Amino acid sequence: MADINTEVTAEVLQHATAEEEVRICLFSISGDTYAVTVDLLAEIIIPQKVFPVPTTPSHVIGIINLRGNIVPIVDIRPALSLPSSTVLNQVAIIRHEQMTIGIVVDAVADVISVPLSSVLPLPAEIAVQESDTKSRSRYLKAIVQRPNGVAALLNIDRLLETIRLS
Repeated sequence: MADINTEVTAEVLQHATAEEEVRICLFSISGDTYAVTVDLLAEIIIPQKVFPVPTTPSHVIGIINLRGNIVPIVDIRPALSLPSSTVLNQVAIIRHEQMTIGIVVDAVADVISVPLSSVLPLPAEIAVQESDTKSRSRYLKAIVQRPNGVAALLNIDRLLETIRLS
């Protein structure tokens, strides 16, 4: 009987782990919870010294020297239709394609694994607004359901495109 239970347990575990998971980093910006996949996240830092750069757009706070690399630090709040902040609590260093950029966040909450079934498309009402260049939903890729709430998965491609064009 022990063999049957072992086989059944192994089969149940195989099905339970068969669903793919995605690892995400959760952080807050102006009281809202956002997320990025960890494959884009290089690290989280507390900036020591940010050097302002003259004639840059207002969302560019400045640059930092991160172990010999110059990294621009940006505030994505205006893109998300949130008020700007001058407080630099933490910075999420994002590496995407050939670009490294720091995004100002209020606090990093956690790095978690969620099943792909918990990553849901944007509701139709929100997705319709994606064409509106002033809509915050334009910068969202999906909604992540969690046991204690939801998080908005950021569309880093669109955010970086907007930052480059500004």
